[in-house]
Amino acid sequence: MSGRRSGFTLIELLVVIAIIAILAAILFPVFAQARDKARQTVDISNQKQILLGIIMYEQDYDEMLPLGESGPVSWNGNINTGPEGYGINREIDPYVKAGNTWGHEGATNIWQDPSDGYQRDDCDGAPGVGTGYTVSYGFTNYDPANPTTGFGVFNYYGTPGESSQTDAGVPYPASTIVMFPWWNPQNYARFYPTTRNDMGNLLEFPIFPNAFNLGDICGDGYNWLFSIGAHNGISDFGYLDGHVKSMPASRLWNTVSATNLHWNMKAPNMMAWDPQYNTGQ
Repeated sequence: MSGRRSGFTLIELLVVIAIIAILAAILFPVFAQARDKARQTVDISNQKQILLGIIMYEQDYDEMLPLGESGPVSWNGNINTGPEGYGINREIDPYVKAGNTWGHEGATNIWQDPSDGYQRDDCDGAPGVGTGYTVSYGFTNYDPANPTTGFGVFNYYGTPGESSQTDAGVPYPASTIVMFPWWNPQNYARFYPTTRNDMGNLLEFPIFPNAFNLGDICGDGYNWLFSIGAHNGISDFGYLDGHVKSMPASRLWNTVSATNLHWNMKAPNMMAWDPQYNTGQ
């Protein structure tokens, strides 16, 4: 009498496959979150190094913060010929030693968050051409003539006689955010780390992975996307005293309404240097 062969029935095989699929559906998002958490750690380290460079710069320049933009932008129409704008990244480069002053450093330099995958676009024929290294961070704009829109600490106009805030001019450095995750095609080394002319409209931009799409501005087939950078919905913000805090961007200030996300020009405002708006709490 021959022995009976054992094996899986079709139903048993389908049950095993279903269990594997369920486990994969549960574990893959966990792995993705863990990977993004690791990238967030790099992002925080980047910001700390940049902030340390800014603090060192201050000590050498009578506690004067560096300019966000120093001098006009010179669009020369040529590819890979050097910087067209001179900004904070070049001013503190001697302190952070990030490498070339604008060249193709790729994703290994401290100016790029590893989760920031937007290509930079200089309208030189294709995205990523003639832009130098990616910059993932914006810096708050200081405009003393318009304190309710330019309420940050770095002057971005480069006009002779204008300057950034001083360290002594910011009463609460440990409560004042001076840099933020700002992912968009205009933020790159050949230009300079960008800002918002009206800082108060920052929250009107979506949180990554959502984005505001400006369309194909350069006509090179690439849509310009703008986002407040984030990791699993949480953004990292750098403070003037050198520490970095992870929190939802919605905590920056009170908005006009649930649908109008512009700052309502009332305290508190975590990006404002003025003590009437930033109480240091």
